[in-house]
Amino acid sequence: MSRRGRYVLILLVGAIVLLSVLGWLVGLRTDYLWYDSVGYTAVFSTMMWTRLGLFGVFTLAMAAWCGLNLYLAFRFRPDTWPATSEQEGLERYRELISPKAGWWIGGVAVIVGIFAGMSAQSRWETWLLFRQGGSFGESDPVLHMDAGFYVFELPFWQFLIGFGFAAVVVGILASLSAYYLYGALRFSGTGDRMTNVARIHLSVLVALFLGLKAVAYYFDRYDFTTQDNQVTGIVGGGYTEMTALMNAKNALIWVSLIAAVVILVFSWGFTRSLALPAAALGLVVVTAIAAGGIYPAVVRNFQVEPNRPQREGPYAQHTIDGTRYAYGMEDLETTTYPVASQPNAETMAADQSTVPFVRLIDPFVVSDAFTQAQQPRSFYDFNEKLDIDRYTYTDENGEEVTQDFVVGLRELNPSQLADEQQDWTVAHTVYTHGWGFVSASTTESDSGAPCFTSGVLSDDPGNCQIGNDIIDVEKPQIYYGLLNNEYAIVGVPENETPREYDRPIDVAVADEDSSEEDAEEIGADRYTTFEGEGGIDIGSVGRRLLYAWEFQEPRFLLSDQINDESQLLYNRNVRERVQKVAPFLTVEADPYPAVVDGEIVWIVDGYTTTNDFPYSDRVNLADATNDTYSGQGVANQPSEEINYIRSSVKAVVNAYDGSVKLYEFDDEDPILKAWNEIYGGDLITPKEETPESLEAHFRYPQDLFKIQRSLLQRYHVDESRTFIEGSEAWATPEDPSQQSPVIQPAYYVYATYPEQTQPYFQLTSTFTPRNRENALASLLSGYYDENGDPKLQLYDVVGGDDQSVRQIHQIITSTPEVVTTLRDATQAGTQIEWGNLLALPVGDGILYLEPMYLRRQAGGQGEDLPRLTNVAISYGGYVGFAPTFEEAVEMVVEKYVSGAPSEAEQNEGETDGGETPTETPSETPSEAPSTEAPPADPPEVEAAITQVLEAQAAYEEAQASGSNEQEGAALDALLAALDELEAARQAAGQ
Repeated sequence: MSRRGRYVLILLVGAIVLLSVLGWLVGLRTDYLWYDSVGYTAVFSTMMWTRLGLFGVFTLAMAAWCGLNLYLAFRFRPDTWPATSEQEGLERYRELISPKAGWWIGGVAVIVGIFAGMSAQSRWETWLLFRQGGSFGESDPVLHMDAGFYVFELPFWQFLIGFGFAAVVVGILASLSAYYLYGALRFSGTGDRMTNVARIHLSVLVALFLGLKAVAYYFDRYDFTTQDNQVTGIVGGGYTEMTALMNAKNALIWVSLIAAVVILVFSWGFTRSLALPAAALGLVVVTAIAAGGIYPAVVRNFQVEPNRPQREGPYAQHTIDGTRYAYGMEDLETTTYPVASQPNAETMAADQSTVPFVRLIDPFVVSDAFTQAQQPRSFYDFNEKLDIDRYTYTDENGEEVTQDFVVGLRELNPSQLADEQQDWTVAHTVYTHGWGFVSASTTESDSGAPCFTSGVLSDDPGNCQIGNDIIDVEKPQIYYGLLNNEYAIVGVPENETPREYDRPIDVAVADEDSSEEDAEEIGADRYTTFEGEGGIDIGSVGRRLLYAWEFQEPRFLLSDQINDESQLLYNRNVRERVQKVAPFLTVEADPYPAVVDGEIVWIVDGYTTTNDFPYSDRVNLADATNDTYSGQGVANQPSEEINYIRSSVKAVVNAYDGSVKLYEFDDEDPILKAWNEIYGGDLITPKEETPESLEAHFRYPQDLFKIQRSLLQRYHVDESRTFIEGSEAWATPEDPSQQSPVIQPAYYVYATYPEQTQPYFQLTSTFTPRNRENALASLLSGYYDENGDPKLQLYDVVGGDDQSVRQIHQIITSTPEVVTTLRDATQAGTQIEWGNLLALPVGDGILYLEPMYLRRQAGGQGEDLPRLTNVAISYGGYVGFAPTFEEAVEMVVEKYVSGAPSEAEQNEGETDGGETPTETPSETPSEAPSTEAPPADPPEVEAAITQVLEAQAAYEEAQASGSNEQEGAALDALLAALDELEAARQAAGQ
């Protein structure tokens, strides 16, 4: 390469390095400014100084070690080298390196050190927890080490051991290379293949490697408490690990140390034969294979497998206890809930603890209806899944009422802006925010549409019984949410016209906000100016240049819309905002909005997690939290393994100014305590300082509940033998409203469950016995009690013959009334959508409720909007299907009192081959009817029943196919078969 070419290459490389360093420095500065804007510079500075410190220490350590080995190899190189073809080929390299050996040694050492430092700085969290971590007060039951050792200390010790191995390998490779280059080590020719100095040097390094191996074997013993048990499939060492493998590790420690001593002896020249060190290394390898592989396999196959419950029972019990503690289930309360074979429907109808609060509106289904009815402009939007929260208000009788509502925010959705609104200036300085907190009743509808109660764009409440000013909001502007993560530039000089679009003025608004001083009406629209303090000042040329580089946008320098009062708002997604402020937290996938003291805030559950808790089973975070909502309005959790979780923080993000506050929720969690100390001791607001108005909106966290639900499929069992055999394992039901298999979401309800003295806002789900998907095994409820403490309650359902939600859905969709409705809707080209099927303990039975929505096209908008047209309930096997919940309840009561056969019994009779039980009404209607088996059906009836079953199977196949034509034809066939069955029964006198 010519001299000019070399200069050009050097300039290009220098420019690339300079731009990379400059880009890193700009990113560093903008990150600091963002953390300063939210008041969390301690997080930024702690993270950066720790990473820089680790980088510097481990870079210097590795560079010094590598340089030392290269220097020794160069210093003690032979004065001459054999005249072989191998050495002659290396001569030109020696001539290149020798004159500037110091520079070469230093350069190689620095490069190797930088790679080591880059790897080490990524372990900054491990180091901080090692330095600050404390005790859990819980010890593993075998090695008797506190859990804090496994969570805080062991990971860093293992990192140091790994770094030590890397350093020794680097030393060996560096020394070998240098000795080979200068002839101290050769692979051909006569005489000694290695000089005495090279032999001593390399032998010391190999001995050091074996010494580190002994240390590694010592720490490997603690890994048994967190590794997978191959026999039981759970986490935690079993009989094989804690006996055979533990003895093997102890033996390998001594064998490695003995081998290291033997090699050191060899290194000092007592013998020049390689046989002795080779034998020492061979002994380590043979011991590892025999003691660490063959012997444990023999124990596992011949002692453990034939006697699994006896051998593994004590260790499985350790995992049962450890798992319950690690996932916050140590105080799980299990209650037997006896269900009558024929529960009294009149008791259900008269219930005042749960039935009056039954939720009819599904927050996942009605988002489109919110958008259509409460969207003054097309760029306003609601999240795909809305939320449920409860509020206390004064009703028309002057009484305080607590009720749950479907709630959502009218956010600005940048993807819905028109082409002319996509202009950079317009998109980032005019359309900056959404507007309004909107709520709707969960217990009533307005002719099938949501019954809005707050934040509505009309003074007319329609047919709703509840008013439209239940929840007062002082600042309805939404700058921070879930739908808009684009940056916004806000702020204008004093006395200048506001330019941020707020909302049109041609709509009536329930919330009175026209008196705001920062708002101005211009033409047909209303404009406002951001008055918060959560932005970054970009009024100066330096700041504008900084962010022009950061966002690769020159208009930060060119736009005249940026002035001395301008602020930059970014990182506006509330989940990302909390994650950035508290990087040690796993953030809830579904934040929810609430109005607290007149302000709109987002409440985000923050979890502390680890994968290092002893004798606790692992779950995959993504798999355990996946359900119908995942990816559809609810974020997907990362696919990572954990075996400990605590709902330790309630993060609150102000929807207007973006301020973030972290409130302590679990004041006993050692991981949270450690991180709080790491960041100066005041990162987390103490639990006792949490405002009561905010606590009133706390709810049992969904992701934690899903993880607990996933684990309780096996870990509801107390006795290890039953656990290992799996005879009482459960399954979480699939969502019956979805065609593809997906786990049914848990649901929030405001209800009073058995043994509760007042209504609680609780999260509920059900279980079925594994491999028996049609039966109901239990219900799980998570809630906060009157003291704000989390409670997890499991209700084992016994007695009766209650079906799973899947079976109930099949029974409901097979009743003549529903079949007719489905047929008519399909023929009319209307899409049918079922809401979440709720299972609620009421009286001495289970009340199942499933709302039916029909999606009709909104006039001129091309959208299919859901309308609640019918409510299906099932109680004691009786199905009610009517336009309102009250009418459905009346249908069930009427069937019960009349003694008619329940739909569940008819379904069972048809499934069993045609024996349909009948009911004999009792003389006293309030008493439960008796059931008697009738004689065998006539052949005509049996044939008609067979046709019904075949038609029903064909209809279910048509539903899965997704074809409207096939589904409509199958519905016609099913309806005709039901008509023939009814005619056959009438002809037979049944």
